[in-house]
Amino acid sequence: MKKIRKNVLGAALAVLLLLFTIGAVVGIIRKDYNDHQVRETETVQETSIPPSEEPETEAERPSEETAGTPSESDEETGSSESEQEEFENPDEDETKITLEEEPPYEPPTLAIASDLHYQSHSITDFGKAYRDFIASSDGKLVYYLPELLEAFSEEILAQKPDALILSGDITMNGEKENHQELSEKLAKIQEGGVPVLVIPGNHDINNPHASYYFGDTKTQGQPVTAEEFYGYYHSFGYDQARSRDQASLSYVYELDERYWLMMLDTCQYDPVNLVGGRLKEETLSWMDGQLEEAQKADVTVIPVGHHNLMPQSSLYTTDCAMENYEEVVELLEKWKLPVYVSGHLHVQRLKKHSQAELSEERLGPGPRLAEKQKAEQEEEPYGIYEIVSDSISITPCQYGMMRWDEEGNLTYQTKLTDVSGWAGKNGIDNGELLDFENYSYQYIKGLIARQIEKKMDPVSWQLIDDMTSLYAELYEDYYAGRVIDEKAVKNTVAWQWWIRLLPDSRQVKEMRAMIGDSKTDNNFLYLPKE
Repeated sequence: MKKIRKNVLGAALAVLLLLFTIGAVVGIIRKDYNDHQVRETETVQETSIPPSEEPETEAERPSEETAGTPSESDEETGSSESEQEEFENPDEDETKITLEEEPPYEPPTLAIASDLHYQSHSITDFGKAYRDFIASSDGKLVYYLPELLEAFSEEILAQKPDALILSGDITMNGEKENHQELSEKLAKIQEGGVPVLVIPGNHDINNPHASYYFGDTKTQGQPVTAEEFYGYYHSFGYDQARSRDQASLSYVYELDERYWLMMLDTCQYDPVNLVGGRLKEETLSWMDGQLEEAQKADVTVIPVGHHNLMPQSSLYTTDCAMENYEEVVELLEKWKLPVYVSGHLHVQRLKKHSQAELSEERLGPGPRLAEKQKAEQEEEPYGIYEIVSDSISITPCQYGMMRWDEEGNLTYQTKLTDVSGWAGKNGIDNGELLDFENYSYQYIKGLIARQIEKKMDPVSWQLIDDMTSLYAELYEDYYAGRVIDEKAVKNTVAWQWWIRLLPDSRQVKEMRAMIGDSKTDNNFLYLPKE
């Protein structure tokens, strides 16, 4: 019996061994067949597998019995195979989402201010010397310049333009203390997210009129050199420049991929400071090279200088336009630049180089400004426009906003600095700041009254008040670039008194020039892209 059981057990083991061997062989054959099928599929449809994916293994491929049926794990988690694949392979969808969500191009906006003439309170004790200085000024609101800058800065930070341009004469007379304090205040604007770009004006470098005002005495102040100017303002455009002129403090700033700003040093301060401006031959050559690069890159360039590109005013006829302005105009028009921005004049002006002006007879009575400009542009050949930004330190304390639309059309419009609103919002208890518009008007009246009162001793103070009121009104309108109604002015009693009592005075000559220059509004410009 033991022997039989032993033989039976041996036979069973042999059978099991045979079955195991047969199973192994069948498995190998099946695997080879499946691998062959996969290779055939890959050969026929080799592009069907994304580069980032690996072919399925036998273990990963569902069997015929389970194909199309959720697995136990799927049933437990509630997810399907297709959901798993979408989750595990998101690259294609993510790419689509990224492309769809890419923001459209946003054209830039510029804030432009000129002739700030910043005057720090640290270089005066507000005594007689300082009061005499203010009385002899040309209307700059000297006493409140720090407050004016604070109000202006707050507005700029609220509007968030792509850059703030200060086109020269940023200090009163180039005093070191003024530069130091101003650069610190401009740094706060940049820290708030608005890049500040500066260039010098004729007041800023090597100025012999730099002064301090203490007690009864005006003393010589400490002016800055060109190197020191750069030291104070290198972080305001110079460090960020795509190109710098080696012969001057000029540079090119890349506003974005479509627009560059060419910030030009038009001043003459070496070896001595001069009021008039001029661009050096080396600078003109550098400009030409930069403008050629811009054209190749399909970039629009906006040049900005302190001195004017063209004669603009019959009131100010000397030292305003650059000495070689005709040569500069020729260069800029060679590259078909749309507009040149300047300051220096203290008067808001717009002028096309062609000097084309349409009469009211052709346009009809009272044409809208935009319609007139459009007609000029359609009927007249190309000519560069100049925007002269009036002094922000002179009433009505304007600055300009320049914008482009998606088609490249340019719009420029002036804006008043709301000093009164700033004072009220910040809880400042100062009546002159809270009613800054009236203070500015009365300030001009006071300046003119002091200038003429000695000439009019026999005349009543009421008459002087009427006459100075008329002058102040014309002054504000002229410097702001507004239209002046000549007929209305000359029909006033105050004008008649001016002509009767002071016909040959400087003030009457100035008022005649103001009236003659103010036939159109200079506060709005629309330039379509050519």
